[in-house]
Amino acid sequence: MRSRLGPSFLLGLPLLLVGVTACGDDSSTGDTAGDDSSGGNPMTSTNGSTTTPSMTDDGTGTDASDTNPPDTTTSEETDTAEETGTTTGLGDCQVWEITYDLEGSEFEISDTPFGAGDQVNVVTMPYDADDHVGPGTLVLRFQDVDGDPGGMAAMVSYDMSIHFVVDSGVTVVQTDLETDAGPDECGVTTGMLADTTVAWMPSAIVGHHSMGQILCTGMLCGAGGLPNGMPVPMDETSDQPISDFVFSDDLSSFNMEQTVIAMDANSTTAWTYTGTEVSREQVLGPACLCQ
Repeated sequence: MRSRLGPSFLLGLPLLLVGVTACGDDSSTGDTAGDDSSGGNPMTSTNGSTTTPSMTDDGTGTDASDTNPPDTTTSEETDTAEETGTTTGLGDCQVWEITYDLEGSEFEISDTPFGAGDQVNVVTMPYDADDHVGPGTLVLRFQDVDGDPGGMAAMVSYDMSIHFVVDSGVTVVQTDLETDAGPDECGVTTGMLADTTVAWMPSAIVGHHSMGQILCTGMLCGAGGLPNGMPVPMDETSDQPISDFVFSDDLSSFNMEQTVIAMDANSTTAWTYTGTEVSREQVLGPACLCQ
């Protein structure tokens, strides 16, 4: 079980160390007793006496042992089909899946003490530059409306590499994180496309996960609650705030205005997203988008 630490920031670097409790499946499988079948003479009743076939008026014998339980094959097959449908969740429609490159997006840190940790980190190559982050991708699905994407939009997955360095001259903080959400075929969040805007509900990347570490070296590390020269592991799952996406007419690009994702007395952290289409295809939609 990981510990849960409260929000803390150094030079504007979020240390929202949200603990994750490992939970196992406590359910146990009970013993199943088999049916007790007897392999005796079918003409013998349970009390040991002999069963004699009865005669009808036309002399035709009716054997009591010919009476069989109802055939449940059809019912079992139906149940299996229903279970299969529930598992796959596939609907009977095609949806549009569009993948966007997040090149040009900005991860900004501001309002740090004396401005020592302020920095705008841009999603662009080379990704190993001190003030660059990325690459990042976002996958959206749209309902098909008369052959074009429209209607409901679902954010299927989000991925972003965040590796950057803030050097104030007296303290250096190196952040190395891999962040993601999904994939979820019904969307970690959804919204209706109205004109060229999608207002997400909820207005967050639900289940946003960050994993990696932060390393601080220098005289200001202690002031921010970080050990000097000792990596601090990060494993956080939270709902990252987002704002409306405004698309181009053909949905080949979008922009999201700067949105604060974390704030405290020591810093403000915000994302500005820019997306450019890299692929588009029609795929079999889940039932939740086939409405």
